[in-house]
Amino acid sequence: MNVPIVIHDAHRSLHDPLARAGSHRSAAITELLDALRAAHPGQRWAAYLAGEHKHLLGCDGQGYDWPERIAGSDVEAFCRARGLQRRVAGMGEEPLGWVLACASCANTPWLADLALHLGSLLQSAALIRAQTTQRVLYEISSLASSTRDRGTFIKGVHQQLTTLIDAENFSLALYDRLRAKITFPYYIDNTDEHAPAADSYEFLDPKRITLTGHVLTRGQSLFVDAHDIELGEAQGRFFCAGKRPEFWMGAPLKNAADEVFGMLAMQVYDASRIYSTEDRTLFQVVAQHVGMALERLLHRTDLEQTVLLRTQQLSAANHALRQEVVDRERAEHLQSALFQITELASQQGDMDALFHGLHVIVGELLEAQNFYIALYDNATGEVAFPYFVDERTARPGTRRGQRGFTEYVIRQQRPCLIDREQALRLEAQGEIEAQKESHRSWSWLGIPLFEGEQVRGILVVQSYSPEVGYTLRDQELLTFVSRHIDTALSRRSAAEAIHTANLQLEARVNDRTRELDLANAQLQYENSHDALTGLANRSHLQQRLQAAWQQFCDDDRQLIVMFIDLDRFKLVNDTLGHHCGDDLLIQAAERLRSCMRSNDLLARLGGDEFAVLAQGASLEMGSVIAERILVAFDLPFQIDGHTVFSSCSIGVVGADRQFHKEPDDLLRDADIAMYRVKNAGRDSFAVFNQQLRREVSDQIEQEGALRNALKRTDELVPYFQPIVCVTSGKLLALEALIRWHQPDGRVIAPGNFLSALEGLRLIGRLDLYMLQRVIEILALPENAHWPAVHVNCSAYSITRAEFAAEVLALLADHGVAPSRICLELTEGALVAEPERARQTMKQLADNGVSVVLDDFGAGFSSLSYVHQYHFSGLKIDKSFIFELSSSARSRAIVRAIVRMAESLDLTVVAEGVEDPVTLDLLREIGAGQAQGYHFSRPMPEASLMLPLTN
Repeated sequence: MNVPIVIHDAHRSLHDPLARAGSHRSAAITELLDALRAAHPGQRWAAYLAGEHKHLLGCDGQGYDWPERIAGSDVEAFCRARGLQRRVAGMGEEPLGWVLACASCANTPWLADLALHLGSLLQSAALIRAQTTQRVLYEISSLASSTRDRGTFIKGVHQQLTTLIDAENFSLALYDRLRAKITFPYYIDNTDEHAPAADSYEFLDPKRITLTGHVLTRGQSLFVDAHDIELGEAQGRFFCAGKRPEFWMGAPLKNAADEVFGMLAMQVYDASRIYSTEDRTLFQVVAQHVGMALERLLHRTDLEQTVLLRTQQLSAANHALRQEVVDRERAEHLQSALFQITELASQQGDMDALFHGLHVIVGELLEAQNFYIALYDNATGEVAFPYFVDERTARPGTRRGQRGFTEYVIRQQRPCLIDREQALRLEAQGEIEAQKESHRSWSWLGIPLFEGEQVRGILVVQSYSPEVGYTLRDQELLTFVSRHIDTALSRRSAAEAIHTANLQLEARVNDRTRELDLANAQLQYENSHDALTGLANRSHLQQRLQAAWQQFCDDDRQLIVMFIDLDRFKLVNDTLGHHCGDDLLIQAAERLRSCMRSNDLLARLGGDEFAVLAQGASLEMGSVIAERILVAFDLPFQIDGHTVFSSCSIGVVGADRQFHKEPDDLLRDADIAMYRVKNAGRDSFAVFNQQLRREVSDQIEQEGALRNALKRTDELVPYFQPIVCVTSGKLLALEALIRWHQPDGRVIAPGNFLSALEGLRLIGRLDLYMLQRVIEILALPENAHWPAVHVNCSAYSITRAEFAAEVLALLADHGVAPSRICLELTEGALVAEPERARQTMKQLADNGVSVVLDDFGAGFSSLSYVHQYHFSGLKIDKSFIFELSSSARSRAIVRAIVRMAESLDLTVVAEGVEDPVTLDLLREIGAGQAQGYHFSRPMPEASLMLPLTN
């Protein structure tokens, strides 16, 4: 093996790496060369060390220009150019050195002698170096076998490597290929201030590969000097992290599968200490040994962890298995005890024998030397002790009103596990009476015995020794057993009670029969009557109606049915509470009963709905009864200190063979008539007749046609009516009003079909249909100059939780700003579900959609609506505007509404302006906006374009 040694003569600086292979050999070479200079002062010669480059060992010292290095491939040309002769110094697989001299000295003995002696010294140095290398490799292998700590191992490798190579700056990197993670468990660099800290890590960046990453990803050693590093960075092959060294070398660490799992690296920052070819070769050899040793070390660590984990798993499984065996044995033991209890309960004998048997069985499950059973009489509050076995206390007598442990469990109605500390605490709290020290137990466990939901007694075990303490597991076990003891006691008690019951049975049969008759009568009454009002219920009504219908069919006896629904009952029930709602129903039932004939049947169908069955009554009589009811309900109700008004909506129908085929037809038509009253404003009655029947038929037909129209785009068309500034006449907004185009060319206004949709889901579909049509029109580029458009919204939609999100989604899908849409609501939309409506309006307002209160003044006109809800404006009902020029009262109301709106910063629109006189009055009052036929009738989009562009 060639050993890189550079030795200069006395005129040159001395740097002697040969000291690692034996400093005495270095001194011997120096002495040899000094002696040669002294013996042949006039000769030209030089000694070079063989290798990739020929390094100057020494020369004649006479100032001849001998180069420090000669490339191996240039030696022959160098000698030929200068007329020099060369002799080999030391032989192995290759020469170890060369001696160069002038041609005249080629055959002189001293030259041959120099080559011989120099070769001997170089061979000795190479041998020492090889022995040192072998020792280092052995130490590394030994270190891997003797230590389990990776840090200790790599530190030892570093120490050994410094005996061979200049390894002042040394590092180890480990590579996780799956996560592309590089870890530095060992990093020593005495020059670079920004070198990675030990145990730091980084992730491999494919776009910026470091020198370390280059070796790890290529799997090949890398030897680069400062120039090579600069060139590699310029070419983008790698870059140097931290301070750039004068020379850097790295060798990969591979496992048995030839996969890279790490690398070793060394660098120097002094150009005079650059690693020689043999240093590099030696470094690679060491890296191979370190790789194998480190793989074994890591594998051994992983194996030990795996073995430890598996051992823990097996230990846990073994513990679980042992516990399973214990639990199974315990379960078998418990099952045996339960079987014995069942068998004991079925045996003949007195209660003392039963209690003793239970004591024996419990004693097989847990420590039960001290055991007693107490029975509790709920009626008298007495506690008896029919079975009592205790090593310190005699059996107590029957007692009542005491506060012992037994009474404490009875009061708690749950198992109690009490130790001495807890007993003292209960005594201090007054829960139990103080005990004598001689009678104080160490551990006391009491389990209540139940009969149904009532405590019938208690089962107790106790210990006076600290060596016997009961646990929660004992409590669970005894609680489980106590359930079977409950059954056993019940069976035995039942058996004893049977005899007594048989004796008393005959005497009680007659009494019981009478009681059953009364109970049956009461049950029949309850089954046919409403529990709250005492009126007949739906079932009773249907039975009576069936019988009355049969009489009507047999002898044409007149028959009418009435449906009655209380108006505003839900409002009373929701605001004042259910108890007030119940009170209202009771009082309403009394008033209704007072309006009936003596033979009429009044029934409550449920909620606030009532029905009347009147046999032998004509429709005229039905109308009279309905009038009585309406008059009776004009008076207020006094409920829990509140004065409450509640009117009625009544539907009346008379039996008619032509239209009624069964009793349910009467109920259906009465219901339809009642709802017609509801839709018409309530507080009235309606008689179901041919006209109403035709209207219902037409309504059903119209509803079907409307459903089909919603699937098209050419029937339900938005018309637009301008909203203008009162003072300037400037167009401020538009209101979209629906028109239904019929196939025959007719155009139906909304007043002719919207009322039939109230309360139906169909009205919600119509709302979204109109919103979508209007938003699509606003989204057209040619309509970008349009003002905001008002769209009417129903109570059904505003109380749907999803409505606000659907409106905002439509606007977003078509790219229309929320400020270009304004929803109009009537006060009626806020009555059904005010809180839900408030939430929907807030969500719309928060997202930029304005909401105005339509037809203000036509309903309650409550200021609370304006204050509580997120309205941006009001629209005064047209009934006030129509009378503005003829009624001072209407002018005063409109003026008050305008002033109120101004104070609340709300816009005001006056609807129904049809002449210039009304417009002038609105200007005088100070109204800001107006709408009506005076400005324009509602127009389709095509007709509206011209006024908009003008």
